Amino acid sequence: MGLLIIAIDRDNDLGRKTGIRSPVIGREANIKAALELGLADPEESDTNTMLEAIRTYDQLLDDGENVEVVTICGDIRVGTKSDMKIANTLDQVITQTKSTRAILVSDGSDDLQLEPIIRSRLRIDSTRMVVVQQSRPIEDTLYTIVHKMEDPKIQRQFILPIALIVFVWGLAGILGLSEIASGLIWVILSGYLLVKVAGWEDEFRTFYNELLTTSERVSVYSYVWLIAILLFIVGVAQGIEQMDLSKELGVAAMVLAFLGLDGILPYLLSAIICIEVSRTIDTYVREGIFNINIIRFIFTVVSLGVITAGIIDIMSDVVVRTDLAATEDPDYTQGIWFISLGLLIAFIGRIVFDILRERIAEGDSTSDEKLTIDE
Repeated sequence: MGLLIIAIDRDNDLGRKTGIRSPVIGREANIKAALELGLADPEESDTNTMLEAIRTYDQLLDDGENVEVVTICGDIRVGTKSDMKIANTLDQVITQTKSTRAILVSDGSDDLQLEPIIRSRLRIDSTRMVVVQQSRPIEDTLYTIVHKMEDPKIQRQFILPIALIVFVWGLAGILGLSEIASGLIWVILSGYLLVKVAGWEDEFRTFYNELLTTSERVSVYSYVWLIAILLFIVGVAQGIEQMDLSKELGVAAMVLAFLGLDGILPYLLSAIICIEVSRTIDTYVREGIFNINIIRFIFTVVSLGVITAGIIDIMSDVVVRTDLAATEDPDYTQGIWFISLGLLIAFIGRIVFDILRERIAEGDSTSDEKLTIDE
């Protein structure tokens, strides 16, 4: 059974700073790569990781083990893309080296998050974390912080939101809008966090590249998801306005007003439909394939939205009646009507979808018959 010593560079510091592509297999290749990385950035911890992997390789080789050493790099955008790249590279290395066991060497707990991916392919016999020993004076700590601020990853994750806050605060002060500065800061900061959490950074980058750096057709989806974000923001603002109108009725009434038909609900549903329709259009233009399921999707979203509006309307009647201690019976007519309309829309959507699917199937079978006759 072959034993593989794996040095992990999850954010691809090796590739970015030296131009060396992963995987780096073999002792001599890893020594050369570690030397180039050390010369490019003497303070890079991944150099120590590679040297530790080589040292472990030498020790096991002296013990008579059938061992190989490899450095595997991910991507600067640490996350799903980086981990998928590492997984694909690891599959190639396993195929080439025929290894069945592994020793994982990394420079921190962030890299150790890849252990389940490696364990799904190899039996991990040991994991080693390389910690660089250094002095602890205050000036060294300050230098380390300043140096880390130059890292593109740190800049995007920490400096950018701070810069957004300072920029908005300063701009509001210049324009004489200090009273709403805090609100603007929270809106922009929450929007930034939404982009990070939803993984829309790639969408911004793709839109920019398509629009400014290529001569190809810009996809409809690149525009529509921006419109969808705008619809979501408008919906949030509308929901907040409805909350303000219902604040005298209690917290429950405010939440229902925010979610209701006069609040965020129609805007949220419109954004979802716009995104999926744009994807269908792009697929049809690019590949000539029309996804008929978009018809069912639109009817389903609309019907669920109307049913949700009806449920919220009924709950609002209950909440308002309870808070006002009204003696008259609540009127659920509008809510029941909404729910009935939603069910009707779902039924009509099902019929329309089945009819279109049957016609498409008949058209395909007719085409096949003509093709057979011509042959």
